[in-house]
Amino acid sequence: MAKVNLQQTLTCFKYRSGMNALRCLVDGTLYFAKPSELNDTLEAKFDYAEHDANSEVFCDTLSEISRSRGDPDYSFESSCPPEVARAINCENERLRKFSEGVGIFSAAHRPNHQAMWAYYAENSQGVCFELEWSPSVLQDHQLFPVDVTYFGGARSHNYADDWRQLFIALAEEHPGATLAQLQELSLGEDFLRRRGILSAARVTSVKHTDWSHENEIRLLAPRAGGRLLLSKVLKRIHFIRTDGLHWGDIMLHAHLHYPEVQLVQWTMLHGVVTASAQRKALRTIPIESA
Repeated sequence: MAKVNLQQTLTCFKYRSGMNALRCLVDGTLYFAKPSELNDTLEAKFDYAEHDANSEVFCDTLSEISRSRGDPDYSFESSCPPEVARAINCENERLRKFSEGVGIFSAAHRPNHQAMWAYYAENSQGVCFELEWSPSVLQDHQLFPVDVTYFGGARSHNYADDWRQLFIALAEEHPGATLAQLQELSLGEDFLRRRGILSAARVTSVKHTDWSHENEIRLLAPRAGGRLLLSKVLKRIHFIRTDGLHWGDIMLHAHLHYPEVQLVQWTMLHGVVTASAQRKALRTIPIESA
């Protein structure tokens, strides 16, 4: 899982049919879908790692930190203790429920992807929204951007992998703390929240390699549903064709309610979408009276 830098403005692109683009412009909303509402039937589908695999990651991590500080290896039982197994089961169930209701906004990295124009923009009769997400917008709406990773094998989630990533960072932040003190810190609300975000982001951002040509980027929200933020993030409307059923209404509504948004026209020559886009500011054409 590749996390996007939360301290920088994120630019992404959303391909829309004419009808869906007009609805977004009228409502001013962007929709964050549940995994079950997306077009991949394997969305957020995964198995859990065996309890012993979780326990092994925990103990290996503690041993690694102990050795780096000149202390003996951390000793542990060969099998997962019952109390740890129960805790893992609770975490797994919590993750399952959260991931089923998480909101996913799917987008692309570029506006000139021929397949995306065909799949999601009515064979180029729709449009592509260029969206800029500032760090403040991401924070205010509790959005977590992440690049989708593509994997062809069975998906097995070991939440201890996310714990390990954060625990090692915690040890680096507190070089003088004992293992017991670090473990106590890892039970704090901030640590648990960040680990939950990492786990949820990982299980909802893995797709089969059959989808890799989309090179998708996602914004994850705590809950699915529409969010009234289009006016905060819409910067440009990209288009190729102007013969779509809703083209005129899209342009009229964009002009009236999104006056700062620019138009970018692309042309397709011999199957290649050219990069010779022309940016045009929306403007009114006066009609002279007779």
